[in-house]
Amino acid sequence: GCALAPPGFAARAARAMSQLWEVVGGVDKGGILVREGHSTSSKQLDERLSTGAWVDEIELKGERLHYRRISGIGPSEGWVSITITGKELLQKRSLDLLPAAKALDMRCMRELAKPATPWKPVGMEVLEKVGQVSKGLIYGMEFPWNAETLEQMGPSWCTKAFHIAGTLPANNRVTKIKDIRQHIGGGACAKIIFDVEYEAPGEGLHTKLFAKIPWPLEGKTRSDRVASSIMQQGMEIGEINACRLLESKLPFRIPRYYFGDISNETTNFIIITERIPFGQREGDNKIDPAYEKSRDWELQGSAEEYYYLLVRVGAKMAGMYWADKLAPKATLDKFFSNSGLRSFDQWGMGPHNTGMSDKEFLAKIKTACEFVEVTAKAIFPPSVTTPEFIKTYRRVLSIVNVYSAEISWWCNRKTEYVAWSHGNLNVDNVFFWRDTDHKLDVGVLDWGGARTESMGWKLWWWLYGCEFEYLHEHIDGMLKCFIDVYQENGGPALELDELKWQFTLSALSQGVGLLGAVPQIYAMCPKKEWPTIVDRKDPRIAENINGKNTLRIYVQTFISVCRIIGEWDVPAKLDKWVEELCKIANMPPKQLVEA
Repeated sequence: GCALAPPGFAARAARAMSQLWEVVGGVDKGGILVREGHSTSSKQLDERLSTGAWVDEIELKGERLHYRRISGIGPSEGWVSITITGKELLQKRSLDLLPAAKALDMRCMRELAKPATPWKPVGMEVLEKVGQVSKGLIYGMEFPWNAETLEQMGPSWCTKAFHIAGTLPANNRVTKIKDIRQHIGGGACAKIIFDVEYEAPGEGLHTKLFAKIPWPLEGKTRSDRVASSIMQQGMEIGEINACRLLESKLPFRIPRYYFGDISNETTNFIIITERIPFGQREGDNKIDPAYEKSRDWELQGSAEEYYYLLVRVGAKMAGMYWADKLAPKATLDKFFSNSGLRSFDQWGMGPHNTGMSDKEFLAKIKTACEFVEVTAKAIFPPSVTTPEFIKTYRRVLSIVNVYSAEISWWCNRKTEYVAWSHGNLNVDNVFFWRDTDHKLDVGVLDWGGARTESMGWKLWWWLYGCEFEYLHEHIDGMLKCFIDVYQENGGPALELDELKWQFTLSALSQGVGLLGAVPQIYAMCPKKEWPTIVDRKDPRIAENINGKNTLRIYVQTFISVCRIIGEWDVPAKLDKWVEELCKIANMPPKQLVEA
C-alpha cells in the first residue's frame, strides 16, 4: 500500500510548480520595497529587492506577493506589492520562454533558493517498506523505483515529474515510455535504460534516458541493498542535489538531469538523466567506451592523459567552490555536509581506540594477512608477502585503526584543504570523448559522494582505481597539478607534503576498511579457486561478478595499500605523525592491540 506522506510534502510539491516573477519596477530607486508580512503596515526590511531580480511565488494574496528570491539582490524572502497606483512592479515569467542556457541556469538558481531537505536517519525496520509506494523528500510526489513501477506509472508520471523538476516545458508532455531494460555496470546501485517520446520533440530533449534505482532486496543483491539503504543511507541525495542545483555552473558537461528523488520512508530512489552514447559518435565527437574501474589496460590512450585530465577538472571544480562560482558557500552548506565546519571536539577523538574494537580488528587482520600471505600470494608482489612485511602491515593498520577519528580530523583540520567536489572521480564515473583533433575531454557522472571535505581524502578516492605502477610514478606530479589548478580557479595555496600525507592517510584508512572484505571476496571467488589465479587479469577476478565490479576493486586496492605501506616509507612517517598528533591533542600514545 501507499505510505502516508509526512507533513509539508504537499506544500513542497506545490512550491516546486510555483509561479516565477521578475521585478520590473523600482528602476529609479534601486529596487522595490519589501515588508516582513502581508500587511502594508508590517515592518519594512532594510534592503530593497533589486530591479531585474527573479523570485519564486510562495503565496499570492490579492496584490501582495510572498516571494523567495532566486536571482538579483535583496532580502531572500519577504512580501512585496505586484502593482502600485496602477503601475506594474513585477511581471510573471516562465522558464519555457528563455534561451536554453538561461533557462537551465534559472532552474538551478530556483532550486538553490529552496529550503534543504535533510535526511532523517533510519534503521533496519525501514526495509520492510521497500515494496511500498511513497513520496519523495525533494519534490513531494510518488515515484517509481524499478522497471515494473516505471511501466505502471507510465508517461503521465514522467510528464508530471519532469514538469515539477523544471526539466520539461509546461506546454509539452511525455506520450510514451518504451524499451525499459536492465543496464549492467558499476556496483553502487541497479540501473535501467528506457526510451521516451514527447508530444513536441525538440532540441535539448533526450529520448534515450538512463535511471539509477535501488538494488532489489532479494537474492544476490540483498546485502548490497542493505549496505546502500542502511550503511550508506541518504547518499543519493548528494547525487540528486549536485545535478538539480549545479548543472548550469559546473565547469564540464554532466548528463542532462530530468528528475531525482528519494523516500525517507522506504529508502527507494530514482535518478533520471540523459543516456550517454558510450562508444558512439555524437556530432563531431567520438565518445570512448564506458570504462570499468581497475581495468586501466582498456584505456584508449595513456593513463597519464586520462588521469591528469581528471585531476584538472576536479581541481577546477574545487577551486570554483572557494571563488563562490558554483554557488555561495553558505548555500552549498545547506545542501551538502561540510567536514570543515566540525569543531575539534566533534570528531570523537581521545586516548581510547576510535576505530573498530580490538577483538574485531584481530579477527579481521588475521583473515586479511592470510589472504595476502597465503591465499592470493601469486597476485601480490613478493615484497609484500614476506613475514617481515606482514608484521609491518599488521602494525601499520593497527595504528590507523586506533587513530581512526584522529585521521579524519587531521585530514579536515586545515580549511584551505577542504572544498566541495566530486567524491569518486574515477574513470568509471565519467565519460570521455575526443574531438576532430583527437583532443581528450571529459564529462562527469555519479555524484553520490559529493560533499565538502578534505581534498587529500578525495584525491585518494579519485585515484585509487589506477594501476599502482602509474600512481607510484606520477603521484607527486598529479598532486602538484591539482595544487596549481585549484589555486588558478580561486582555491588557496596548498603544500605538497601536507596534501600527500592526507592522501596517504586516506589510503591507509581504506586499507583498514578493506580488512572486513575478505569474506565477501571469497563469496565472489571461492577460496579453492585462488591457488590457480596468477594475475589480476584472470577473468575470475577481472570480470564483473553478479553484475558488480566489487571483487576486482577490492583485490586491486588490497595490492595498492600494501605497496603504499611498503614503498612510501609509511611506518616511519606514521610513527612521526602519531608523535606530532599526541602533542597537539595533549594525550599519550594509544595502546596497540597485540596479535
